[in-house]
Amino acid sequence: MTTAPSRSVRALALLALLVAALFGLASLVYPISMLQGQWPLVSQLMAALVSRDFVMGDPQTVQQVIHNYTRGFLGISAHTALGGLALSACTLQFLPTLRRRHPHVHRVVGMVAVGSTVGAMIGAMAYLWVTPAIDNVSGPAFAAALWLQAVTTLLSLGLAVASIRRREIRAHMGWMALMMASLMTAPLLRIGDVIVGWLLPLNLTQTTAGLAAILMPQAVLLMAWWMQRVGRLNMPLLPPQLSMLPAALRALVWLGVGTVLHEGLLAPWGLDALAHWRGADVRLPGIAGIWAVSSAVLLPSLLRELPEVLRGRPMSARTLLLMATAACGALAVAGQLQGQSLDQIGHRFYWAAFGASSLAWSVAGMLWRDGNRVQANWRILGLMNGLTPTVWLPYALALGLTGWPAATITTGVLTLSWGFFAWHGFVTAFGMPMPGVPATTPQTGQSLA
Repeated sequence: MTTAPSRSVRALALLALLVAALFGLASLVYPISMLQGQWPLVSQLMAALVSRDFVMGDPQTVQQVIHNYTRGFLGISAHTALGGLALSACTLQFLPTLRRRHPHVHRVVGMVAVGSTVGAMIGAMAYLWVTPAIDNVSGPAFAAALWLQAVTTLLSLGLAVASIRRREIRAHMGWMALMMASLMTAPLLRIGDVIVGWLLPLNLTQTTAGLAAILMPQAVLLMAWWMQRVGRLNMPLLPPQLSMLPAALRALVWLGVGTVLHEGLLAPWGLDALAHWRGADVRLPGIAGIWAVSSAVLLPSLLRELPEVLRGRPMSARTLLLMATAACGALAVAGQLQGQSLDQIGHRFYWAAFGASSLAWSVAGMLWRDGNRVQANWRILGLMNGLTPTVWLPYALALGLTGWPAATITTGVLTLSWGFFAWHGFVTAFGMPMPGVPATTPQTGQSLA
């Protein structure tokens, strides 16, 4: 027996789906607009809502965009047209009444969504392949994020298809929601561009570079809200379970402790092991020590808390206080960062958004202490959010092979690492089975530290 969501929840969910569907339909005609030499519909709307100068104010940037799209016309056309079709089709899949009352239509639309998503991601990777990352007008780090997003979209889609073939409907719903989060980054980026364009003296290129760092976590939270407020009323959610091997998580946490102490405590005061490679403008300010020390204590605490949170219990007051302190330290870092380059803007957006979100998780954890299932899933997302710095070093080593400047690699590390744990947080919170990871939940009192 299903329970209908409240009227306000239905209204918000339908609004999100309507925005996604309209954006998808507008994207369908994107290649036609390019062939006719016209502004795409979405760009016209953004210019009307903010200003023409905001969208097209930098002639050099406009010429670079035209050059990129001309060189990769087939790839970007396939991506936008098929991506628009995929987004529009997927919106129908998230209408529970369609699946219940018209299962045949649900399956047919699902096949359209699968085919168009695969084509859109292949088109995206083809475009990225022929377009050097340094030519991306929002920066090479944004190009790296687009690569990873295309891969994770296909991964989520593949696991969703595999789940439904095994008749694992609840896992299928979760993987499709995570894939939808990847698709929703496109309309969310444009909405964010407009809002930032109203609030800050930045152009579209700068705004996109800043928002790229926070885009995937934002989309994951949107679909987590859908799972909690709509999906779980349609069918029971899977119990939470770890999406990573405990040994791997332990190794990452202790690697993260060393990383945050070096980046936030030692490097700002002249003990920088990377001083030969990066300048003072890339290092964190001295005030980062607040974030670094509290994070170094917090990370092992999260390992101890994780088994209890997976079982539905709230985090301890000590852990929440450490999380709040680290969050305030991150906000202090954001307030100290200066500069108007794309990388510097990306760094400021990351630290401000990461600090604000971490503070929100900690305050919510202090206010709502019940052990119900809904709050448990949100706690897991917040806990995994706190683990973000643990993958900084692996991503830095990988991006170091590109030969990019230190500031650009730093931007890529911040962007990819937050997206990584947002993705894994969703998988863990909603119990989706990960290949190669045993389906186990730690016993009460068991620590992963």
